[in-house]
Amino acid sequence: MPPKFSSLKISRSGLKLFQECPRCFWLDVHHKIKRPPSFPYTLSSAVDFLVKQEFDKYRKEGTLPPVLARHINDAKLYSGPELPVWRENFKGVQYFDEDLNAMLYGAVDDVLEFDDKSLAVIDYKSSGSREIKIYDDYQKQMDIYTYLLDRNGFKTHTEAYFVFYQVDKTGGGFQNALPFIESLKAVKVDKSWVANVFEQAVMVARRDTPPEVIMPCPHCIYVQQVYRVAPFAVSDSSTVTSGNITIPANKFGSSKNKKENDFEQ
Repeated sequence: MPPKFSSLKISRSGLKLFQECPRCFWLDVHHKIKRPPSFPYTLSSAVDFLVKQEFDKYRKEGTLPPVLARHINDAKLYSGPELPVWRENFKGVQYFDEDLNAMLYGAVDDVLEFDDKSLAVIDYKSSGSREIKIYDDYQKQMDIYTYLLDRNGFKTHTEAYFVFYQVDKTGGGFQNALPFIESLKAVKVDKSWVANVFEQAVMVARRDTPPEVIMPCPHCIYVQQVYRVAPFAVSDSSTVTSGNITIPANKFGSSKNKKENDFEQ
Protein backbone atom coordinates (compact mmCIF):
# COMPACT_ATOMS: atom_id res chain seq x y z
CA MET A 1 0.00 0.00 0.00
CA PRO A 2 1.50 3.39 -0.94
CA PRO A 3 2.72 5.35 2.12
CA LYS A 4 0.77 8.47 1.12
CA PHE A 5 -2.36 6.97 2.62
CA SER A 6 -3.09 7.92 6.21
CA SER A 7 -3.85 5.15 8.66
CA LEU A 8 -7.39 3.85 9.01
CA LYS A 9 -9.22 2.38 11.97
CA ILE A 10 -12.15 0.10 11.14
CA SER A 11 -14.34 -1.45 13.81
CA ARG A 12 -16.09 -4.79 13.65
CA SER A 13 -19.38 -2.95 13.08
CA GLY A 14 -17.69 -0.87 10.35
CA LEU A 15 -16.69 -4.04 8.55
CA LYS A 16 -20.26 -5.26 8.92
CA LEU A 17 -21.48 -2.04 7.28
CA PHE A 18 -19.04 -2.56 4.41
CA GLN A 19 -20.40 -6.07 3.87
CA GLU A 20 -23.96 -4.80 3.83
CA CYS A 21 -23.31 -1.80 1.57
CA PRO A 22 -19.86 -0.57 0.52
CA ARG A 23 -21.35 2.75 -0.57
CA CYS A 24 -22.80 3.44 2.89
CA PHE A 25 -19.42 2.48 4.32
CA TRP A 26 -17.69 4.95 1.97
CA LEU A 27 -20.16 7.73 2.86
CA ASP A 28 -19.48 7.16 6.53
CA VAL A 29 -15.70 7.24 6.10
CA HIS A 30 -15.55 10.27 3.77
CA HIS A 31 -18.53 12.40 4.82
CA LYS A 32 -19.54 11.06 8.26
CA ILE A 33 -22.98 10.39 6.80
CA LYS A 34 -24.28 7.53 8.91
CA ARG A 35 -27.28 5.30 8.65
CA PRO A 36 -30.04 6.17 11.14
CA PRO A 37 -29.24 4.37 14.39
CA SER A 38 -31.46 1.58 15.65
CA PHE A 39 -33.37 1.87 18.91
CA PRO A 40 -30.96 1.73 21.86
CA TYR A 41 -30.72 -1.71 23.44
CA THR A 42 -30.61 -0.40 27.01
CA LEU A 43 -32.10 -3.55 28.55
CA SER A 44 -29.66 -5.79 26.67
CA SER A 45 -26.79 -3.53 27.72
CA ALA A 46 -27.91 -3.84 31.34
CA VAL A 47 -28.00 -7.63 31.04
CA ASP A 48 -24.49 -7.62 29.54
CA PHE A 49 -23.23 -5.47 32.41
CA LEU A 50 -24.70 -7.78 35.06
CA VAL A 51 -23.48 -10.95 33.33
CA LYS A 52 -19.94 -9.56 33.16
CA GLN A 53 -20.09 -8.86 36.89
CA GLU A 54 -21.29 -12.41 37.55
CA PHE A 55 -18.68 -14.01 35.29
CA ASP A 56 -15.93 -11.93 36.91
CA LYS A 57 -16.83 -13.41 40.30
CA TYR A 58 -16.31 -16.91 38.91
CA ARG A 59 -13.09 -15.76 37.26
CA LYS A 60 -11.68 -14.67 40.62
CA GLU A 61 -12.67 -18.03 42.12
CA GLY A 62 -11.01 -19.90 39.26
CA THR A 63 -14.24 -21.71 38.35
CA LEU A 64 -16.64 -21.66 35.43
CA PRO A 65 -20.18 -20.25 35.63
CA PRO A 66 -22.74 -23.10 35.69
CA VAL A 67 -23.96 -22.32 32.16
CA LEU A 68 -20.44 -23.09 30.91
CA ALA A 69 -19.51 -25.81 33.40
CA ARG A 70 -22.46 -27.95 32.31
CA HIS A 71 -20.89 -28.31 28.85
CA ILE A 72 -17.17 -27.53 29.17
CA ASN A 73 -14.71 -29.20 31.54
CA ASP A 74 -11.32 -28.38 30.02
CA ALA A 75 -11.27 -24.57 30.12
CA LYS A 76 -11.34 -21.56 32.42
CA LEU A 77 -12.28 -17.93 32.04
CA TYR A 78 -9.33 -16.03 30.60
CA SER A 79 -7.69 -13.71 33.11
CA GLY A 80 -4.78 -12.26 31.14
CA PRO A 81 -3.84 -8.58 31.54
CA GLU A 82 -5.24 -7.76 28.07
CA LEU A 83 -8.83 -8.64 28.99
CA PRO A 84 -9.95 -5.22 30.36
CA VAL A 85 -8.87 -3.54 27.11
CA TRP A 86 -10.34 -6.32 24.98
CA ARG A 87 -13.73 -5.69 26.61
CA GLU A 88 -13.62 -1.92 26.27
CA ASN A 89 -15.71 -0.29 23.56
CA PHE A 90 -13.74 1.69 20.95
CA LYS A 91 -10.59 -0.25 21.90
CA GLY A 92 -11.16 -3.98 22.08
CA VAL A 93 -8.91 -6.56 20.45
CA GLN A 94 -6.86 -4.65 17.87
CA TYR A 95 -4.85 -5.73 14.86
CA PHE A 96 -2.80 -3.26 12.83
CA ASP A 97 -1.88 -4.39 9.32
CA GLU A 98 1.33 -2.60 8.40
CA ASP A 99 0.98 -3.36 4.69
CA LEU A 100 -2.48 -1.79 4.62
CA ASN A 101 -1.63 0.86 7.22
CA ALA A 102 -5.00 0.10 8.78
CA MET A 103 -6.39 -1.29 12.02
CA LEU A 104 -9.30 -3.66 12.59
CA TYR A 105 -10.71 -3.90 16.10
CA GLY A 106 -13.66 -5.16 18.11
CA ALA A 107 -14.64 -5.48 21.78
CA VAL A 108 -15.48 -8.92 23.16
CA ASP A 109 -17.71 -9.80 26.10
CA ASP A 110 -15.46 -12.53 27.46
CA VAL A 111 -12.88 -15.17 26.55
CA LEU A 112 -12.35 -18.82 27.48
CA GLU A 113 -8.88 -20.33 27.83
CA PHE A 114 -8.69 -24.08 27.19
CA ASP A 115 -6.14 -26.46 28.67
CA ASP A 116 -4.20 -26.41 25.39
CA LYS A 117 -3.90 -22.58 25.76
CA SER A 118 -6.28 -21.90 22.87
CA LEU A 119 -8.72 -19.01 23.31
CA ALA A 120 -12.42 -18.97 22.46
CA VAL A 121 -14.65 -15.91 22.34
CA ILE A 122 -17.77 -15.71 24.51
CA ASP A 123 -20.61 -13.37 23.60
CA TYR A 124 -23.65 -12.65 25.76
CA LYS A 125 -27.03 -12.34 24.05
CA SER A 126 -30.37 -11.47 25.65
CA SER A 127 -33.64 -12.02 23.85
CA GLY A 128 -37.38 -11.98 24.31
CA SER A 129 -37.96 -14.23 21.30
CA ARG A 130 -39.56 -17.64 21.64
CA GLU A 131 -36.79 -19.29 19.65
CA ILE A 132 -33.05 -18.72 19.91
CA LYS A 133 -31.41 -18.19 16.51
CA ILE A 134 -27.79 -17.83 15.46
CA TYR A 135 -28.03 -15.15 12.80
CA ASP A 136 -25.45 -14.77 10.07
CA ASP A 137 -24.28 -11.53 11.66
CA TYR A 138 -23.67 -13.37 14.94
CA GLN A 139 -21.51 -15.91 13.13
CA LYS A 140 -19.47 -13.25 11.35
CA GLN A 141 -19.03 -11.41 14.64
CA MET A 142 -17.36 -14.47 16.15
CA ASP A 143 -15.27 -15.06 13.02
CA ILE A 144 -13.87 -11.52 13.21
CA TYR A 145 -13.11 -11.68 16.94
CA THR A 146 -11.35 -15.02 16.48
CA TYR A 147 -9.33 -13.58 13.58
CA LEU A 148 -8.26 -10.65 15.76
CA LEU A 149 -7.08 -12.95 18.55
CA ASP A 150 -5.21 -15.04 16.00
CA ARG A 151 -3.47 -11.99 14.52
CA ASN A 152 -2.39 -10.99 18.03
CA GLY A 153 -0.45 -14.24 18.28
CA PHE A 154 -2.89 -16.28 20.35
CA LYS A 155 -3.83 -19.84 19.56
CA THR A 156 -7.55 -19.92 18.85
CA HIS A 157 -10.14 -22.59 19.52
CA THR A 158 -12.23 -24.10 16.73
CA GLU A 159 -15.45 -22.91 18.36
CA ALA A 160 -16.87 -19.77 19.92
CA TYR A 161 -19.71 -19.60 22.43
CA PHE A 162 -22.92 -17.63 22.81
CA VAL A 163 -24.48 -17.43 26.25
CA PHE A 164 -28.15 -16.67 25.70
CA TYR A 165 -30.48 -15.15 28.26
CA GLN A 166 -33.99 -15.76 26.99
CA VAL A 167 -36.90 -14.13 28.81
CA ASP A 168 -39.10 -16.77 30.47
CA LYS A 169 -42.68 -15.77 29.73
CA THR A 170 -44.34 -18.71 31.48
CA GLY A 171 -44.54 -17.17 34.95
CA GLY A 172 -47.99 -15.65 34.54
CA GLY A 173 -46.93 -12.14 35.40
CA PHE A 174 -44.09 -9.71 35.91
CA GLN A 175 -44.02 -9.68 39.75
CA ASN A 176 -41.24 -7.07 39.73
CA ALA A 177 -38.73 -9.57 38.32
CA LEU A 178 -37.70 -10.60 34.83
CA PRO A 179 -36.70 -14.29 34.79
CA PHE A 180 -34.36 -15.62 32.11
CA ILE A 181 -33.65 -19.06 30.70
CA GLU A 182 -29.89 -19.46 30.42
CA SER A 183 -28.39 -21.54 27.60
CA LEU A 184 -25.11 -22.08 25.78
CA LYS A 185 -24.71 -22.33 22.00
CA ALA A 186 -21.41 -23.24 20.35
CA VAL A 187 -20.56 -22.28 16.75
CA LYS A 188 -17.67 -23.32 14.54
CA VAL A 189 -15.58 -20.31 13.61
CA ASP A 190 -14.15 -19.54 10.18
CA LYS A 191 -11.63 -16.71 10.21
CA SER A 192 -10.35 -17.42 6.69
CA TRP A 193 -12.52 -14.79 4.97
CA VAL A 194 -11.80 -11.85 7.27
CA ALA A 195 -8.42 -10.70 5.93
CA ASN A 196 -9.66 -10.38 2.35
CA VAL A 197 -12.80 -8.46 3.31
CA PHE A 198 -10.75 -6.19 5.57
CA GLU A 199 -8.43 -5.41 2.65
CA GLN A 200 -11.39 -4.70 0.36
CA ALA A 201 -12.90 -2.34 2.94
CA VAL A 202 -9.60 -0.44 3.24
CA MET A 203 -9.36 -0.05 -0.53
CA VAL A 204 -12.93 1.21 -0.80
CA ALA A 205 -12.34 3.65 2.07
CA ARG A 206 -9.39 5.12 0.17
CA ARG A 207 -11.28 5.70 -3.04
CA ASP A 208 -11.93 9.30 -4.02
CA THR A 209 -15.37 8.40 -5.32
CA PRO A 210 -18.05 6.05 -3.96
CA PRO A 211 -18.43 2.52 -5.36
CA GLU A 212 -20.70 2.02 -8.34
CA VAL A 213 -24.09 0.53 -7.57
CA ILE A 214 -26.49 -1.90 -9.21
CA MET A 215 -29.38 -1.37 -6.82
CA PRO A 216 -28.97 1.35 -4.18
CA CYS A 217 -30.03 0.58 -0.64
CA PRO A 218 -32.69 2.86 0.92
CA HIS A 219 -30.07 4.90 2.76
CA CYS A 220 -28.07 5.45 -0.43
CA ILE A 221 -31.21 6.76 -2.16
CA TYR A 222 -31.89 9.09 0.75
CA VAL A 223 -28.34 10.42 0.75
CA GLN A 224 -28.35 11.07 -2.99
CA GLN A 225 -31.66 12.90 -2.82
CA VAL A 226 -30.76 15.04 0.17
CA TYR A 227 -27.02 15.60 -0.11
CA ARG A 228 -26.29 14.93 -3.77
CA VAL A 229 -22.88 13.61 -2.77
CA ALA A 230 -22.29 11.80 -6.06
CA PRO A 231 -24.47 10.42 -8.84
CA PHE A 232 -24.98 6.68 -9.01
CA ALA A 233 -22.68 5.24 -11.63
CA VAL A 234 -23.36 2.52 -14.17
CA SER A 235 -21.42 -0.68 -13.51
CA ASP A 236 -19.13 -2.23 -16.06
CA SER A 237 -18.66 -5.94 -16.76
CA SER A 238 -15.49 -6.45 -14.70
CA THR A 239 -17.06 -6.24 -11.28
CA VAL A 240 -17.23 -7.94 -7.93
CA THR A 241 -20.67 -8.11 -6.35
CA SER A 242 -20.96 -7.31 -2.65
CA GLY A 243 -24.51 -7.44 -1.33
CA ASN A 244 -26.51 -4.96 -3.42
CA ILE A 245 -23.38 -3.12 -4.60
CA THR A 246 -21.08 -3.81 -7.52
CA ILE A 247 -17.50 -2.63 -7.22
CA PRO A 248 -14.93 -2.81 -10.03
CA ALA A 249 -12.71 -5.81 -9.40
CA ASN A 250 -9.55 -3.89 -10.26
CA LYS A 251 -10.10 -1.71 -7.18
CA PHE A 252 -9.45 -4.69 -4.91
CA GLY A 253 -5.96 -5.65 -6.04
CA SER A 254 -4.88 -9.24 -6.52
CA SER A 255 -6.01 -10.83 -3.24
CA LYS A 256 -8.07 -13.95 -3.79
CA ASN A 257 -10.25 -15.83 -1.35
CA LYS A 258 -12.86 -18.49 -1.86
CA LYS A 259 -15.28 -16.44 0.25
CA GLU A 260 -14.66 -13.21 -1.66
CA ASN A 261 -18.35 -12.78 -2.47
CA ASP A 262 -19.79 -14.29 0.70
CA PHE A 263 -21.31 -11.13 2.13
CA GLU A 264 -24.33 -11.03 4.40
CA GLN A 265 -27.74 -9.72 3.36
